[in-house]
Amino acid sequence: MIKFFRKIRQNLLMENKTGKYFKYAFGEIILVVIGILIALQINNWNENRLKNNSVKIYLTNLIQDLKEDQNKLDQMYAWQSFKYYSMQYLLKMEGSNIYDPIADDKKDIPSFGNNYIWKAEIPEVFNKEFIQLAFKSSHKDIIFPPTKSTVDELKSTGMYSNMNSELKTEINFYYQIWESGFNGKVQILAMKWQASLEEEGFITTDTYKLTDPISLLKNNPKRIGLLKRMIRESGWSTITVVKMKTMNKELTDRLEKEIAAL
Repeated sequence: MIKFFRKIRQNLLMENKTGKYFKYAFGEIILVVIGILIALQINNWNENRLKNNSVKIYLTNLIQDLKEDQNKLDQMYAWQSFKYYSMQYLLKMEGSNIYDPIADDKKDIPSFGNNYIWKAEIPEVFNKEFIQLAFKSSHKDIIFPPTKSTVDELKSTGMYSNMNSELKTEINFYYQIWESGFNGKVQILAMKWQASLEEEGFITTDTYKLTDPISLLKNNPKRIGLLKRMIRESGWSTITVVKMKTMNKELTDRLEKEIAAL
């Protein structure tokens, strides 16, 4: 093809057709420029295709991370809900006024549902088995960190900065709420509660030795106050888990739409 065009140029020069030669040469330049532009366009298209494929993979992995988070949130909800209602029960059995979430502007604590910790309704009367379980669980806490492996990888590769800004805002907000909502207060209070029981030579698992474990609360306003603080924090954790489950679902739906649009 190159030899063909060269031969045309030589013929035009030999025939002294300079005007036609320059027109032809200009046409050749236009063809070359068009070829280069087409090649660049194809290259850009291919790069965008590869980039979109990479983004799809990351977003798909992020959805898997969110599914892991849903499992964590389910476990956290079961535990925090049980702690909240079981400690309220301890106050009731002791004869104290139970913690009032409405006065603390916590109106939306969900009612207790049967779960793997206690597969029945909260008792209305003295139930030693339930009391022992309530004491045993009171000093423990289940708080998981969010699964951030995909987001961390996106940031380390630099691809995160090129993502949809609104989507990034939603992702950042999701992790910020998770990390600020579960800030360690429950664990600190649980340690103080355990230390309070140890003052009388007990740990929470020792309550099965007592005929009436509720006696550990009798005439002890300090311990009752600490129990109420633990109830308040568990109630807040329960509300936060519910909020996070909703955010998780909304973010998952948004990611699926983003993948479909790529």
